[in-house]
Amino acid sequence: MPGPTPSAAPQHPAQRLVRRVRAAMSRLVQPGEARLSPDGTTVAVAAFHPEGARLHLVPASGEPEDPTRAEDGIPGHSPRWIPGTRALLHLAAPDSGGPAEIRVHDCAPGGTSRTLAVVPGEAEDLLVSADGTEALLLVAPEGAERDGMHVGLPVRLGPAPDPEQYLPGAGRRTLYRLDLATGALCATGPDGLTVWNVAWRGGDLAVATVCEDPLPAGYYTARFAALDLAEGTARTLHIPDGQLAAPTLAPGGRLAAVVEGISIVAGQPVLVDLETGTRRTLTEIEDATWLDLADDGTLRFAGLAGTGTRTGVRAPDGTLTVHRTEEAGLTGPGYQPFLSHSGDGRLVTAVRDAPGTPPEAVLAPTEGPGAWRWRPVTRLNPATEQDPALTALRSRPHHWRAPDGTTVHGLLLDHPPQDDAAPGPRPLAVLLHGGPSWQWTSGYAPADVLGLGPALAAAGHLVLLPNPRGSSGYGLGRARAVIGDTGGADLDDVLCGVRDLHARGLADPVRTTVLGHSYGGYLAALAAARTDLFAAAVVVSAPTDWYSFRHSSVIGGGYDRTYRIGEDPAALHAASAVAAHGGHGTPTLIVHGLGDRVTPVGQAHELYRALTAAGNAPAELLVYPYEGHEFTDPQRLLDAAARVEDWLRTHPGRHPEPAPRTSAPGRTLPRASAETASARPEDRALGTVPEDGTPRTPSGTAAHPAREQER
Repeated sequence: MPGPTPSAAPQHPAQRLVRRVRAAMSRLVQPGEARLSPDGTTVAVAAFHPEGARLHLVPASGEPEDPTRAEDGIPGHSPRWIPGTRALLHLAAPDSGGPAEIRVHDCAPGGTSRTLAVVPGEAEDLLVSADGTEALLLVAPEGAERDGMHVGLPVRLGPAPDPEQYLPGAGRRTLYRLDLATGALCATGPDGLTVWNVAWRGGDLAVATVCEDPLPAGYYTARFAALDLAEGTARTLHIPDGQLAAPTLAPGGRLAAVVEGISIVAGQPVLVDLETGTRRTLTEIEDATWLDLADDGTLRFAGLAGTGTRTGVRAPDGTLTVHRTEEAGLTGPGYQPFLSHSGDGRLVTAVRDAPGTPPEAVLAPTEGPGAWRWRPVTRLNPATEQDPALTALRSRPHHWRAPDGTTVHGLLLDHPPQDDAAPGPRPLAVLLHGGPSWQWTSGYAPADVLGLGPALAAAGHLVLLPNPRGSSGYGLGRARAVIGDTGGADLDDVLCGVRDLHARGLADPVRTTVLGHSYGGYLAALAAARTDLFAAAVVVSAPTDWYSFRHSSVIGGGYDRTYRIGEDPAALHAASAVAAHGGHGTPTLIVHGLGDRVTPVGQAHELYRALTAAGNAPAELLVYPYEGHEFTDPQRLLDAAARVEDWLRTHPGRHPEPAPRTSAPGRTLPRASAETASARPEDRALGTVPEDGTPRTPSGTAAHPAREQER
């Protein structure tokens, strides 16, 4: 493949700095999940190194392990301990390429690895029975479509077929049982259904989220069911008003629970008695992403809390105990908060990162004087090897008031000003996350929107990471507030936050830009079209025409109906970015992956053609081959980062409009609230607006992108 075009080579110091910081982020080792052995002595950590996936086996006691060595010496991921043994089940890619293998590794000194079976597709989950005799795999076959959380590219076990064939029912995710003694692998129910998430402890009973549609659009209509794996049947337990994730099954098989939320799910647990069929939504727990259920109804959970995370337990009588709430990320499978306990429950492990602290596997006791105080057990990203521009990054919670009085939360990123820096407001970059039921969390190097937040902060920008209504972390009611109102109050929340920073004198109104990915890209495109607030905009992997999206996206017809964007062509068009207007025109750079099936590349072309036809401002479209909904190739990420920085820097903008404009029929764009707009000069320090509104001082190789341009 060809390298970057000469025009993409960084020339300006800010462009070189952005590339450097983005490259430093790509060099980080990313632990994906940590699993504690049943006896509590060893943590298995699946980590993604720049050179590939590795498994690290580290002692639960002692100092963090040297980052250069994976004790078992074998690449792989999805570690699962086999109860009653010192053996570990995991997935690994064979040296010759092709489908993943299921391997078992003896973790005793001198232990060896052996291959049990070859996965007939891509394993999306791997479970081990409580008696250690068998495993259950959730498998997506060759050609199965994947959602945006999984890059938006189909499953490929080899070269793409030519031609690619599409048939009804193809790509259905199904379950396989694996005999751990013999390696025998056989498909098991449910017949005619797609399985999205599953919980199982052995035997013929499992609980899962299922539907008939094999496309990711079907996930939006999935129901909770009890599966009889022997008979291949499914019995519906719960039909949600939204989406489901994180099912769990009690050891005895009578009780089950699942999280009900919206879209990328963080939400409220639903507890189901499989014998009586009774179910109850546990509204006292919000934004849960991981559950573990005991036979007596005790429910352990982890989830989101604002820009941080929360862990706790609910007793059978309903008493809720929160173990820890912190401004940090606790991640696992699915990039959501997740925990792994020892067999006796006295130790717990997770993957944690926080502002100033790179991601590592951590461990804590669950009782006693040091309960829930994390200590690292890996040293995959030593502080001495981190780029100074990352270690100097400042990140802190920030909030402001929307016009209707709603408190809106987010994060602010920047670098402390140098002693010789000129005083005054900074250029502002507003980065909008996807979802919308996703969120910005307090982490070491926030990576959404091409990972540009830390890089732009290093280049001198004040970076606002807003969590407007629709975001997770603030309760299911707030997450569902955008249903029927996409691009409405959520965009107002963002614009009000921008004007708040302008009013405080912290951000330069002439040098304010907006960038967004996926749904955040949609909001960025709306903001650029409806207002004159931004000097430039960057739209990444965004849905821009809801009508064509419904008929071309692999989530079309599910996602748009979940958010009630529109039922007829006229309503869908009216809500689309290609139809947005109101401002005088904002220079807009559109960045898209050619292989994206969640927001197909036609969405980018539609927006580009609409902008160039209007002719109000420069527009440019970059299409990167081989990339999907999320970009994964480090060199293409660097190329895109350099081009984005150049776009923002070379479009200085003009003064924003003196009065609000109409953002949509019947809607007026908000200005900063009276409380924040009247901030005294001595209060104009970087920080938060408290709940009372009173301002307060805060304590591969790159391929050429296809390029279309209009200037």
